Amino acid sequence: MRIKLHRLFALSAVIFMTGCATAPRQESTVGDYLSARLAARTNDVGAAAQAFASAQAEAPGAPQILRDAFFFQLAAGNIDAAKPLAVRLAALEDAGDDGLAAMVLAAHAIKHKEYIKARAAFLDEDVAGYMVPTVNIIRAWLAAPSGGAEAALASLRENAGGEFKGFYPLQQAFLSEEAGQMEAARAAYQLSVMSFGGPVEVAAYGGFLERVDDKAAAAREFYELMAETPGLARIPARAGLARLDAGKPPPPIAAASPAQGVAVAFYALANGILQQTVSQRAAAQEAGYNVGDANYNMPLAFAQLALYLDPAFDGARRLAGSILNVYGENEKAIAMLSQISPSSPYYQQTRIEIAGALNALDRGNEAVSMLRKAARREKNSYDVRLALSGLLAAKGEHRDAVKILDAVLAELPAEPQSDAWRLYLSRAVSLMAIDDWPRAEADLKRAVALAPEEAIALNYLGYSWAERGENLDEAFDLIEKAVVLDPNSGAIIDSLGWANYQRGHYEVAVGHLEQAASLEPGDPTVTDHLGDVYWRLGRKIEAGYQWRRVLELEPDDALRASVEEKLKTGLDGGGE
Repeated sequence: MRIKLHRLFALSAVIFMTGCATAPRQESTVGDYLSARLAARTNDVGAAAQAFASAQAEAPGAPQILRDAFFFQLAAGNIDAAKPLAVRLAALEDAGDDGLAAMVLAAHAIKHKEYIKARAAFLDEDVAGYMVPTVNIIRAWLAAPSGGAEAALASLRENAGGEFKGFYPLQQAFLSEEAGQMEAARAAYQLSVMSFGGPVEVAAYGGFLERVDDKAAAAREFYELMAETPGLARIPARAGLARLDAGKPPPPIAAASPAQGVAVAFYALANGILQQTVSQRAAAQEAGYNVGDANYNMPLAFAQLALYLDPAFDGARRLAGSILNVYGENEKAIAMLSQISPSSPYYQQTRIEIAGALNALDRGNEAVSMLRKAARREKNSYDVRLALSGLLAAKGEHRDAVKILDAVLAELPAEPQSDAWRLYLSRAVSLMAIDDWPRAEADLKRAVALAPEEAIALNYLGYSWAERGENLDEAFDLIEKAVVLDPNSGAIIDSLGWANYQRGHYEVAVGHLEQAASLEPGDPTVTDHLGDVYWRLGRKIEAGYQWRRVLELEPDDALRASVEEKLKTGLDGGGE
């Protein structure tokens, strides 16, 4: 990692001004600090926590190192180790932590039912604006142990200012139900679903409907509606339907204690920050910026706080495990997600995520075995079987992948759910791999019919036609629409370039293919296409360079053989 000399000197000056009785070794502190920064930049949260802790122990008077050591202990889930650092941060005149130290101190006190200490954590604390709603929720729950749910509701109303209040309805619903105010609870639960509609809100409202309606007709109607929606909200809905079908008792209220209520507040904050970060990254990419590696440390930290207060909170556990998987911390993700029990509505989803982690660790056979077992265990396990077929396809076992998807698609109703296009697209990919183009084409057409605004489906059919030299006008229309929907996808830009190439429009194609190669520099197919268009334009030295690059990018056997032949004979049999 490069670091400017003046920053290194500034760090050394801070270390020497710590006022320690025994001066730390400068080389050791700087080394730990730089190791910590490198670990943080590569999203190795555990290593960053360890290295910052070492640097902080060697330079205990450096505020920035203290802040970093505290934050990464929190993000790593080491809340007990973060707590004494939070005490020291809270004592600083300018902690510069947005009030996060106070939240950790409050969470620690709540976990140990020391509610007076928890209230004291926020007495003189100014927190950042985005944390104010969560602080108000914490204060409300801290009123409950002495004054009951009514006092907590009153606190929530009194402290509500002009800030974002989207996190409040679910908390109002919990507290209203605890207070026996069922109609107010119903209205608040409904508002929480309309505000966010995530899995926690869906599970909470559905559970409420099960508890207040002996026949559970309203709960069933709600679950059936939500079970057909895309995204994670359908997971608790399907679990609710299975519970009703089995005649099992309704679930208890999701938050009946300060620890549970505040855990939900931390989870909501984590999820809100995560969604905002993802949206900002997508907007930046759409504008053409290079956004670099994802950084979800703040939502990870709040998910860890939620788990600290409520270790049985599977929604928070899944969120934290998913972020660790995105970071490539696959072993830690597996350890986190494996704690979710088979009785959890998140169990199927976590099997998929664990399988992805195993596959990333080159343990593909274990991943396949896990998904096969999960598919046998659950009825209607479409998501699990789609993931299983994808793993088999990645291993080259396309016939087995097709068999799995044949069975899944045969079970679909006449009017399948909105995301069924993924099933058709996945089967088409494997059908093409085994040279069954007629069935593959039919599946691609079906995917586009089901999802006419999905860039991936449009591009796949358009590119497939362009690759075969068929229906080129329609292929162009599909690909151009896909480009409008996803203008920064290297794969889609490549398709546009390749369609022009197939028409012989090489001067037009080269610009698109160069842009695609800049967006997807590690894609062997895109690189191969760029080499081909260079050849057609007479730029044979550049063509050879691109083809040789393909061989360095681990192409499949068919592409490798094709490129090796082109390096010998070119595209017209004349050699380079």
